Amino acid sequence: MNAMRLQQFTLLTDRSLDESARAALVERCPDATIAGGPAGSGVMVDFAREAPTLVDAIVSAVRDLDTVGVPALAVRDDDLVTLATIAERVGRSPEAVRRWAAGSAGPGGFPAAAEGRRGTAYYRWTRVACWLRLRLEIPVPDPEPVLAAVNLALQLRALAPRVSRMDAIRALIAA
Repeated sequence: MNAMRLQQFTLLTDRSLDESARAALVERCPDATIAGGPAGSGVMVDFAREAPTLVDAIVSAVRDLDTVGVPALAVRDDDLVTLATIAERVGRSPEAVRRWAAGSAGPGGFPAAAEGRRGTAYYRWTRVACWLRLRLEIPVPDPEPVLAAVNLALQLRALAPRVSRMDAIRALIAA
C-alpha cells in the first residue's frame, strides 16, 4: 500500500467563484488556497493534499470542485515552454535553442511548436526533453507525464457531451 504524501498542484477553472461557492469550496477543501484571476475570469486553486500519488490527489480535488459546481478546466503544468525556457532548463543560450528549432543547427527534427500565443511559440517539454536526450545526448530527466495526461483527460471530459460515439473514443484509451 502506498504511504500518504503531501501532493502540491494547482487546478484552473474557467469561472469566478461567488461568495457561496467560495465558502463551499473552503469548507469542503481545507487544503486549498483560492487565488482569483481578473474580474469575470476563472480562479486558480492551489492544493496541498495528502494522497498516495499525485494523480490520486488531483482526481480527488477535481471531484471536490465538481461537487461545489466549479469544474476544473486544467491542472497547471510546466509542459508548455518557450525557447527561452528550454534554453534556461538545459543551460544553453536562447540563440542556440532557436537555431535547433529552426533546423539551422543540431541534428534536425526539433519538435514542432504545440501552439502560439501573441507571436510566441510554445513547445511541449515532454517532446523536447525526449529530443534532447536522443538527438543531443543532453541528460535531462524524463518529465512526469501525469500532469499532461490529466490535462488531456479534462479536455476530453469537456468535449464529451458534444462528441458522438464517445464510447469509441474511450476505447482508444483502453487499447
